[in-house]
Amino acid sequence: MISWTIRTKLTFWYTCILGGTLFLFGILTYVTFSYVNSKSIDIGLKEEADGIVHYAQLSKKNLEEYAIRISKESGEEWAHEKYVAILDHTGNVQFLSSSTADNYLHLSSHQIKDILSGKPYYKTVKNAKGHPLRIITMAMDDGKQMIQIGFVFKKDKTSRTFLMLLMSLGGFAIVGSLLGGRLMAKKALKPVEHMIQELRNIQTEHLNERLTVHPAKDEMNNLATVINSMLSRLEDSFSQVRQFTADASHELRTPITIMKTGIEVALRKGRTALNYQRILANTLEDLERLSKIVENLFILAKADAKRYEMHRERMNLSNVITDIADQLMLIAEAKHISVSIEKTEEAFIAGDELLMRMLFLNLIDNAIKYTPQKGSISLTLSKNADFVRVALKDSGIGISREELPYIFDRFYRANKARSADTSGGGLGLSICQWIIKSHHGNIIVKSKLHKGSTFTITLPAC
Repeated sequence: MISWTIRTKLTFWYTCILGGTLFLFGILTYVTFSYVNSKSIDIGLKEEADGIVHYAQLSKKNLEEYAIRISKESGEEWAHEKYVAILDHTGNVQFLSSSTADNYLHLSSHQIKDILSGKPYYKTVKNAKGHPLRIITMAMDDGKQMIQIGFVFKKDKTSRTFLMLLMSLGGFAIVGSLLGGRLMAKKALKPVEHMIQELRNIQTEHLNERLTVHPAKDEMNNLATVINSMLSRLEDSFSQVRQFTADASHELRTPITIMKTGIEVALRKGRTALNYQRILANTLEDLERLSKIVENLFILAKADAKRYEMHRERMNLSNVITDIADQLMLIAEAKHISVSIEKTEEAFIAGDELLMRMLFLNLIDNAIKYTPQKGSISLTLSKNADFVRVALKDSGIGISREELPYIFDRFYRANKARSADTSGGGLGLSICQWIIKSHHGNIIVKSKLHKGSTFTITLPAC
């Protein structure tokens, strides 16, 4: 299959449209010219016939001699033979000039009736030599006779010359349109070629570069704007991937390094069973953290690829929250933190129960982790016709206003106090945000440093 460039296609269609327009214009012009030329011949015929009719009024005795003399005249530029015939009211020939006796036109009764009523009758036929013959038949003033005059056309040099002129001008116009269309297409596509060159120079290491946007508000300007917007999104995505990779490497490297160091120290010399147990316990703790990080990364990777299979069903959110709160109360008691559920109502949503448990497990675990001893955590569940709202309030260390917008970023830890706790991987809140968005909900965080935080989750009710 032949593949044409856009420039060739534009040139082709421009030439075809212009050529078609010129062709139609040429046909219309030639037809009009031929029509006007034919009308001029009919006018000449009518003048000849009127002249004979007028002569018949003056001298009917010498009419045949006058008709013979007229038929022999050939002064017209467009005719070289003519004949004159005089017919009676039935169409029979009373007189026929001898110059072209075979050219007499027979008339039907219907045609004779129209002619005698005063309507001239024109017709073009071929004579015995195959030349075009234009004939007029009209009534005499007495209404009893008809006069018929025929002209044999000369070769119409004027029409032929005019046709050749139209064809020559059309040919030059098509060639000119081909060259002009090629030039116009090249000029119109020059900004595209410039964009292509600029895009070739933009590599993954230079995604901050942008295409030149010209001030003209045209399609090329819109295209450059859209491509620049796409480059901005690509730059953000690449930056996030790079940052995510660096953060993940850092988070994975820390427990691996600790485990490696512990094992190396244990192998340097013989130790007691208690020492080996302590080293194995520390290694197990690091493995658990490493396993949690890998599991969270796996969940986020599937979520980013939109391949996480959800099992939505109608569920009572109150039961889920109560179960998780009961499970975490044991951990909270060790820190002398009170966990209370201030208000619960039966609230049904369409969701994945496993993800809902993961959501509130992460949030409550975070609250316990960053709430000092003798602090408090409260849960409030409310609903209306359209939404279910869960508010989790703690008296923890809080988050500063500057750091609040970034707490859902992956591997982000808000402050030194939070960073000091290495039991988490910095992915919990990112997973929470994804779970909420995948259930068409939203989350709002209000926090004051050293005074605590409130996480409010809103989900559609069903």
